[in-house]
Amino acid sequence: MKTTLLTLLLFMGAIQFANAQQLLLKTGATVSNFKYENSVGVPLENLQSVGKFHFGVGNRYLMNHGTLFFTYGASWNNYGAIGSDPRLDNFFEWDLTYAGLRTGLDLKFLEAQDFSLSFSGNIGAEYLIRGTQVINNQAYDIRNSDEYNPLNFMLWAGPLASYELSRKSAICFQYQFGYSLLNAQGSGNDNEQLNLIAHQFSIGFLINITNVYCPF
Repeated sequence: MKTTLLTLLLFMGAIQFANAQQLLLKTGATVSNFKYENSVGVPLENLQSVGKFHFGVGNRYLMNHGTLFFTYGASWNNYGAIGSDPRLDNFFEWDLTYAGLRTGLDLKFLEAQDFSLSFSGNIGAEYLIRGTQVINNQAYDIRNSDEYNPLNFMLWAGPLASYELSRKSAICFQYQFGYSLLNAQGSGNDNEQLNLIAHQFSIGFLINITNVYCPF
């Protein structure tokens, strides 16, 4: 299933790049946390969100008369969380960096002069580039751990607002909520679970890269 989804992402990206009409550049803050359950299904409740940064670049392709866009791009995301378990007197901290691909759709539902508002939904396939887990005073590299899957699939959804600066460019603001389909699983008989929850706040630019005008 993972191979099929990744192949589909790459195939759709190849089509999108060949027909790209807009370039999207964005960066901003990612506020993330984890939903964690140990091997016997007991959640770790005292987890706190951590703010990191993200960067993305991609293309938008107009699919109809200015309301539906196919999107495809690459992302660089940093996630983290901190927490403690007073019962065991333990401290936890995660610091993760993923590089990935995203594809999805933008549906414009409001337009007024130079302003437009869309709903954006996409799926991302991300690969763990760097991962550290701290337990008390010990730091662990989790990239080679059997308990952490280096390939993570995220669902993202949220509004995208843009303001046209010229026929060639627009400034945009975006919020997306993300939830991992699969972030980590225990191996063998270990049922330990770790899923990622993220809020992304972005500012960026949309740039028309074809001679034919593409609405924002």
